[in-house]
Amino acid sequence: MSSLLSPLPLSSLSGDPAGDDTRPGWGALIGAACVPAAVSYLTAVVALAMLAAAGGADTSVAGAARAGAVGWLAAHHVPLTIDGAPLGVLPLLATLLLGALVARGAAGVAIRSGIHRPADAGRVAGVIAGTHGVLGAVLALVVTPAAVTVDPAQATVGCVLVAGVAAGLGLARPCGLLPAALRRAPGWVRPGLVAGLWGLAVLLAAGLATVLIALVASAPEVAQMSGSDAGSVFGLTVLSVGYLPNAAIAGLSWLVGPGLSVGALWVSPLAVHAGPVPAVPLLAALPQGPVQPWWDVVLVVPLLVGVAVGRRCVPAGGDLPQRLRVLGVAAMVLAFSSAVLGALAGGRLGAAAFDPVDVPFGTLAVAVLATTLLGGVAATLLPSPAAGTAPSPPERPSTPEGPSTPDVSDTPDHHEPGKVDSGTSSPALPEFDSTAATVD
Repeated sequence: MSSLLSPLPLSSLSGDPAGDDTRPGWGALIGAACVPAAVSYLTAVVALAMLAAAGGADTSVAGAARAGAVGWLAAHHVPLTIDGAPLGVLPLLATLLLGALVARGAAGVAIRSGIHRPADAGRVAGVIAGTHGVLGAVLALVVTPAAVTVDPAQATVGCVLVAGVAAGLGLARPCGLLPAALRRAPGWVRPGLVAGLWGLAVLLAAGLATVLIALVASAPEVAQMSGSDAGSVFGLTVLSVGYLPNAAIAGLSWLVGPGLSVGALWVSPLAVHAGPVPAVPLLAALPQGPVQPWWDVVLVVPLLVGVAVGRRCVPAGGDLPQRLRVLGVAAMVLAFSSAVLGALAGGRLGAAAFDPVDVPFGTLAVAVLATTLLGGVAATLLPSPAAGTAPSPPERPSTPEGPSTPDVSDTPDHHEPGKVDSGTSSPALPEFDSTAATVD
């Protein structure tokens, strides 16, 4: 581990990057990759042991270890089968926390080892992804409880993908992956990527706000679904928080128009088909009644986001064709990201009335693309403040033909000593009346 913890020596006079002999060895990389895997597994063990203790379930060391294996695989978005019932809709909050841990660990490896080239980043990310894949297969084969069935191949692929993507995100900044990837791309690609990611964040925030507003409006139903004892309230609350990112994606889909479905229940701003839902407090936000007249107004939200994205694309392009290219990249980023998130948010949920939980990611991508382009083109056609005529600097006060203020050199108090002012610019002195001083 010494080669991993010590920074790479600086190149001498040539300024070339460090040579291959200074890279950390495979053993050091595997050891570093095991750290986030072990930390995330122990975190899953502790968290699920606390939930089991709150619910009065098995809290033995072996039981906690097996439950932690299930939680660790679920955090890698690996589908599970519990007592013959498939579980594919998994909490994305656990995946986000795991990804943040892996990304931080990968960035730490790069910084400590002095790794700064994209080729080295691929090596580090590959080792981290492979380590997680091997551990996922081992846990799926020997550690999970007997009631839980996990396909080892799916466990390997899921762990490799999640860990590899997270490690790549962590290495993007220290290794300059984005500039390397965009080195040969046109200049309008990068601002389009930035604008698209910004628009995605705004849409997700709007979806989350929609869910939270619906939960507040459905407070009695939330309290009823939370259970009667403290253990049930704690467990269901933690479960709802874990699925909050899934709910934000579903809220985004509802705002844009495609909506979502839970078994027989299907909701969108245009129609509602009622159906049963699991007794989870988070699902109290789902409307069961008829469509409200004001729901059509929410369809304006994605259009406004498209307008905002279009306005962000305006300064990146000097002329209209380049602005439209930037907007096209941003719209494609938004559509593709929405499709991926929609696919991750849903999944199988048993084999009864609640199956499946579906966010129609294909329709969602088309709707996001259309609203972004529609609002963005309208905003892009407007003139850019930066591209317009620059405001002229304030004019200096013009000097009239005659001085507007008396010059200090022309005032009587500023005559040079010994010089008589014979001009007419100074006021005339009053004449002395000699007769006034004559004494009778």
